[in-house]
Amino acid sequence: MFGFCGLALFLTLFFRLGNLPFVGADEPRYARIGEEMLVSGNFVTPTLEYRPWLEKPPLLFWLESFSYSLLGVSETTARLPVALLAALCACWMAYFAYQLLDGEAAVLVLLILPTSALFLAFGRFATTDMPLAVFLTLALGSAYLAGRGRDLGWAVVSGAALAVATLAKGPVAVVLFGGVALLFSIWQGRLLWNWKQAVAGAAVFVMLSVPWYWLVWQEAGFGFVSSFWINHHLARFLTPFHRHSQPFWYYLPVLVLGFYPWTFFLGSNLVRLWRARRSLESEAHGLEVYLWCWVLVPVVFFSISGSKLAGYVLPVFPALALVAAMEWKRFLGGDLVAFRTMRTQVAVLVAATFLIGLVLVFGGLFVYRSGWVGPLLAAPLLAGVLWGRYEHRRRRSQHFFLSMVASMTLFAALAFGPAARVFGSFHSAKAPALAALPLISEQEPLIQFRYFHHTAAYYTRYQATPQGIPNSEALFDYLLTHPQERYLVLTKEHGWQIIEREIGCSVVMQEGNLYLLSLTPG
Repeated sequence: MFGFCGLALFLTLFFRLGNLPFVGADEPRYARIGEEMLVSGNFVTPTLEYRPWLEKPPLLFWLESFSYSLLGVSETTARLPVALLAALCACWMAYFAYQLLDGEAAVLVLLILPTSALFLAFGRFATTDMPLAVFLTLALGSAYLAGRGRDLGWAVVSGAALAVATLAKGPVAVVLFGGVALLFSIWQGRLLWNWKQAVAGAAVFVMLSVPWYWLVWQEAGFGFVSSFWINHHLARFLTPFHRHSQPFWYYLPVLVLGFYPWTFFLGSNLVRLWRARRSLESEAHGLEVYLWCWVLVPVVFFSISGSKLAGYVLPVFPALALVAAMEWKRFLGGDLVAFRTMRTQVAVLVAATFLIGLVLVFGGLFVYRSGWVGPLLAAPLLAGVLWGRYEHRRRRSQHFFLSMVASMTLFAALAFGPAARVFGSFHSAKAPALAALPLISEQEPLIQFRYFHHTAAYYTRYQATPQGIPNSEALFDYLLTHPQERYLVLTKEHGWQIIEREIGCSVVMQEGNLYLLSLTPG
């Protein structure tokens, strides 16, 4: 079983880790900041293009710099610290389950967490979401162990983990930790910790978290206050200024799809708690109530926020994984409630998987212009649930569970293996940027026309226009004010058609939905 768990962790989190180029806005910027931190030797103030960059604390950049110093700079080494932290999170939850339940629950949660869709995805991206989730998980788990046994040592561990969580993504860690502890204390009618534990935990938290905030304030002054505290924390929560506005119910589908396939095995736990609602404050239900508080507080907090991104609720997934593990343990043990609700849950899972399979097939065809990538990714999901349904009907519950693990493990291996080339061509500018790199310079940069992406800046070593040129009039102005013998332009299909019609060009290369064009005036 240990070999199977190790293989599942490897395939979900580490297999072909650098196969997908950097995607999105954050990965290329964070990778570059880690490089600059290593080169400059300044581990206090993060920089981007060697100018202070004060949106996030430095934990991820420290880890990336260390990884680069040992193994060199690449997509793999940028992501390796995050993948290791994701594996650590799964192992910690297994230990947590072992301490409170038994070895069976530990194995179940060790397999459930890394095979949940959103967790395995963010475990492979070099962003700050996973480091926050991991250390907040360690803090909340230790806090519960401390409160359960009135243990001073676990309170110290919890305070230390919370301090590291604030160095991962900022004070939001304290808000979420405090909210969970407060809600659980109100529900149980007693404080989670006694005063000695609170003092010890707070002292360790202050000693580990305050020094960086003090040092960076000393170096950056009000710039740190305005950028970090006001713009990227208060404004991000209170307003849609950062253009991540979503409806209040946004995180409901995020959780349903993000915790796939294990979402559909939480129903029996909710049924159980509803039936026991008059006695939820008892010690018998303490762990489950704590786990649902752990889920509820972040979901409500970020639902109220003016900015919403899927990764914000990543800290709830370890708690959901343990809830699902507890229900699977009961189901494998013949629990009547779990058995009765499992038939309905399986039927919903099968229907949902067929819908997801259709989305993957048609999405691959119409979004990625590929006839094979959608069926390739849908196949393991459909095969897994159909095999699981067959094993369930034959009352071989352990085989049913393993079919779910195997399907998600194979899905991850295929998504970040052969399918990564297709995804990268549509979500990253790596290929055209590298093709342009020998032909551009800071004085003659790559022009981004009707298109802008941070990966174009990263892979050209920041020798690209810092903003996208929005229309043909602005492009004509740029050509007049920046005379060159030849211009290289990165754009999408519509931009290529405009330039071909109004100026004339030759296509250097076409990759996914991007065109690298060569313009020769006159």
